[in-house]
Amino acid sequence: MGLLGWLRSSDYRYRAVTIILYLNDPEWNSGGNLRCFGEDDASSIDVNPTGGTLIIFDSSKIEHQVLPSLMDRYALTLWINEAVNTNHC
Repeated sequence: MGLLGWLRSSDYRYRAVTIILYLNDPEWNSGGNLRCFGEDDASSIDVNPTGGTLIIFDSSKIEHQVLPSLMDRYALTLWINEAVNTNHC
């Protein structure tokens, strides 16, 4: 399965929603795209981190990664977590 496969299949994450506002130049073209994978992992969509772009997605259902960047890239990120049951009765 490999590490990436294990991480994708495990329930270690409690993030329900990810919100990203990119703070880069509006003409950004230096990499650092956000790659969102389809359900089959064979398809993906890349989002260029141009300034002013706002991305909101269900982190529990959409696997994603940040691709390498040629320059420092800036983003404001907010994660909304699922409620975690801590009762172990």
